[in-house]
Amino acid sequence: MVIVNMRSSARVALVTGGTDGIGRAVALQLAAGGDRVIFVGRDEERGAQVLTELRATRPGVQHVYLQADLSLLAETARVAQAVGEHTQRLDAVVCCAGVLSTQPELTREGLDRTFVLNYLSRYLLVWRLLPSLLLSPSGRLVLVANAGKYPDTLDLIDLHLRRAKPGLHVSGRTQFANDLLATELAERVRGTRVEVTCVFPGLVRTSVFRNARGLPAFARTLATLLQPLIAMPPDRAALTPAYLAQNPAATGISGAFFGPNRKQIPLPPRVLQRDRRLALWDVSHALVRDYLADTHPAHDEPGLFVVNR
Repeated sequence: MVIVNMRSSARVALVTGGTDGIGRAVALQLAAGGDRVIFVGRDEERGAQVLTELRATRPGVQHVYLQADLSLLAETARVAQAVGEHTQRLDAVVCCAGVLSTQPELTREGLDRTFVLNYLSRYLLVWRLLPSLLLSPSGRLVLVANAGKYPDTLDLIDLHLRRAKPGLHVSGRTQFANDLLATELAERVRGTRVEVTCVFPGLVRTSVFRNARGLPAFARTLATLLQPLIAMPPDRAALTPAYLAQNPAATGISGAFFGPNRKQIPLPPRVLQRDRRLALWDVSHALVRDYLADTHPAHDEPGLFVVNR
């Protein structure tokens, strides 16, 4: 495999959920803006299609597709390892992979699928890839979620919902977890070259409702029919995360939340509760401990990833 020289001026971006919807649109926009794109998705056929599109958008560049199921921590760790084999430096990581679910569902690792895919895999990727972001002149981490839209329904004692009933909180709590992650990480990387932002892109015309887990069939059908009337196309929704990941003007904003059309939105007071952020951080670290590399950001930047004591 080819390793990109970390002193090279060529930009490299990683996009998760890059085979469909907003993730695919972000990947194509970053390529159009000059980036070499590494993207992750589950569907190999779609991955091949997007890879062809990326090569047409920016020819002569070694764009990379990594097939993986990010609802599994072992797969997430494998992706992080593979990214390191393709490049030492990352200029942007845009996390788009996610699912809408109203029912708890344990993976073969014994963890709630929605919690891992929407949140915990992001924590693990950040831990593993932060050294590569630190090598960039302006590393960008963009969490595409529902920035500031959901209340705090996190039960840190029952993160995998073994005792919980179905409902919107199954996905909603993972969105709030992203809020806490963005806010806490922005504080930890302050003073480095890395900037962290969280984005609510708006209602987007994607397969999110068609693929939703736990919604009644009639609700999935109705939402799918209404989407074209009330939702924006993925390429428009991707403008804000792509801007935050790539535009030189998007600096000095670490820790900020954004909505559609690059509009900055106020941080809800609930995400500023440091004890809540630290508690989630500690629990997350314990869950991913077995998947951490021998070398991690704490070795290069003391204190960034130290858990709460």
